[in-house]
Amino acid sequence: MAEILSPHHRFQVDARLGALRLAVVAELSAPWTVLFGPSGSGKSTLLRALCGLVPEAAVTFSRCVSEAPRVLVEDLPRVAGTVWTPLTLRPTHRRDLAYSPQHAALFPHLSVRDNVRFPFQVCSEPPLNSGLVDEALTLFHLHSLVERMPRDLSGGERRRVSLARAFATPSARLMILDEPFSGLDRGLRDELLVGLRAALVVRGLPVLSVTHDVDEALLLEVEVLRMEGGEIVARGAAGEVLRGERDRLMEALGRG
Repeated sequence: MAEILSPHHRFQVDARLGALRLAVVAELSAPWTVLFGPSGSGKSTLLRALCGLVPEAAVTFSRCVSEAPRVLVEDLPRVAGTVWTPLTLRPTHRRDLAYSPQHAALFPHLSVRDNVRFPFQVCSEPPLNSGLVDEALTLFHLHSLVERMPRDLSGGERRRVSLARAFATPSARLMILDEPFSGLDRGLRDELLVGLRAALVVRGLPVLSVTHDVDEALLLEVEVLRMEGGEIVARGAAGEVLRGERDRLMEALGRG
């Protein structure tokens, strides 16, 4: 029997942006959830709206912060209730989100080390895990680049710095990644994926990410929310929701 997980975040987003009509209602319960769909289906816009970066969108966004004690009814356990905290009215930097946008937005005047360390400098409270920066530099293979400036980095290196900075956010309760491994070669991508997933399991930090890469979603064995035309049209395990894409991928590999 599949494990039933309690939701940790839920949201409703409604927006009309040009030709795009975004109408999404969802709960996140898996450790890693992927938004999958064609370009223009609203995936990146949805992530930005959850971060408070699309002011014209109507957004309801909340986080489960605790679960009431379980009670017994006829010897069957059930959840007596949950406590949710609204995030919608909080400014972006107070939502406890670790966000890595589609295009790595590094601070041009800061070195790699200082970019990764930046979340620690804007914390409202002293961080508990002071080793996160070093862990992030190790996880994303950046120790040899710590003194470099963003202008001296390749596109793939800038992407890794952006991911490391998000990972090093000490107060994060949800990691939001927009095509996090685009531009990386497959071998490095697979290594980083496996390492990041293991590190996030240890931290208990869930992820909502966007990808166009079927292989990436299958490798992670994630839950997939399939989007088309600004709506979620399917939800489930990657192997089920992406069955058609997986079969076509396997057929193409067989022909190769």
